[in-house]
Amino acid sequence: MPATVVVDQPAGPIDAEIEIALRGFRPRRPVTVTATQTYADALRWQARATFTTDDDGRVEIAHQAPVSGSYDGISPMGLFWSAEPLPREATPIPAGSIMRPLSVELDAASADGTRSRLTFERRIAGPGVTRHPVRHAGMVGTLFLPPGAGPHPAVLVVSGGGGGIAEFHGAVLGSHGYAALALGYFGVEGLPRGLVNIPLEYFETAIYWMRRQPWLQDQFLAVWGASRGGELALLLGATFPQINAVVAWVPSGVVFWALGLAEPGDTRPRAAWTFRGKPLPFLQENNATSDPLPVAEPENPVAYAPYYRRQLGDARAVERATIPVERICGPVLLVSGTDDQMWPSSDLADIALHRLEAHRHPYPCRHLKYPGAGHTILVPYWPLAVRTTRLSVQGVTEYLLSQGGTPKADAEAGVDAWRNTLAFLEDASEGRG
Repeated sequence: MPATVVVDQPAGPIDAEIEIALRGFRPRRPVTVTATQTYADALRWQARATFTTDDDGRVEIAHQAPVSGSYDGISPMGLFWSAEPLPREATPIPAGSIMRPLSVELDAASADGTRSRLTFERRIAGPGVTRHPVRHAGMVGTLFLPPGAGPHPAVLVVSGGGGGIAEFHGAVLGSHGYAALALGYFGVEGLPRGLVNIPLEYFETAIYWMRRQPWLQDQFLAVWGASRGGELALLLGATFPQINAVVAWVPSGVVFWALGLAEPGDTRPRAAWTFRGKPLPFLQENNATSDPLPVAEPENPVAYAPYYRRQLGDARAVERATIPVERICGPVLLVSGTDDQMWPSSDLADIALHRLEAHRHPYPCRHLKYPGAGHTILVPYWPLAVRTTRLSVQGVTEYLLSQGGTPKADAEAGVDAWRNTLAFLEDASEGRG
């Protein structure tokens, strides 16, 4: 039997587990598998792991730990979440690339020269999902519609502190039967540069627009966001009763300050959000703590969580800035990692949960808290090796911020959180039927 690499899904969904096996190699010998993922001919990630074949010259990656490589322990998708980015030129990703599958090459090689390669695809947007840019009444976003005329349950997807349009999340939700509007609100052409004084009326326009569409027909509408988008999702649910459910990953139940500056040279703390012409109070506003901002050093990741955790010690500031989540007209799902170093999302999500419980919120509410996970809890199997992000905080440009956690802890959290999110949305939408 010739050496071969076998997968159970030659063209599977991005969030589905892939079973990988090796056949026909020499028994009890090491074989190194290199996995290279390519997206839009612009981004490439790579991971490798060495396994020992069994008495029949086989390896079952889903049930076998590597002896060395990019990850350790048994992990069916370790070659995916542990992948690191390969060096590349600054190549812009063409619009609409989210509709193109990722190409994955598996290269299995042993020391005696035996080798086998296999290429397959992973789809972000499933068969029949369509992409529609939205530029209406000042809105800037992308709508993803599942196959069929509908009506469909819908999700408004809001991005986090990096800005832009969360097309990835919209496309994945479209693949699961949801009409998903990925809505930008800063960091996109035609919108503010920073997360500063963003009017909630902008999202109100999007909510009413979605409610008028024939594919929705006044049925279920949820909102999902992560990080600052998680804060925003809770805020939108508490402000607009047209929202029927809230999913908030690594969120805050307290309003935080702006990211970026309203004007060049202005270093005063600013509000992130406004409503009816008034800035919303935020945790850092008149906070009694006097700690200076963490010191930013070139290429030295900064953990902001301890700084923010100390600010939570000002009970009055917390009370002023806490989101009135009890006003949400539907169930709430919170997701956090206990080692989040971007901000203490477990503590911040607990603020929301405890307020819901104190007000005897009539809908289901749940906080999934993952020990050892950090800020980078993602839709499963996306590469997680990069543990930092660059962000501008109150005008200090290009902070290198620590995410916390480990790739393995975040990967395991992402699998469970995504499974629970899909179940939550299904239960919430059926409850509306």
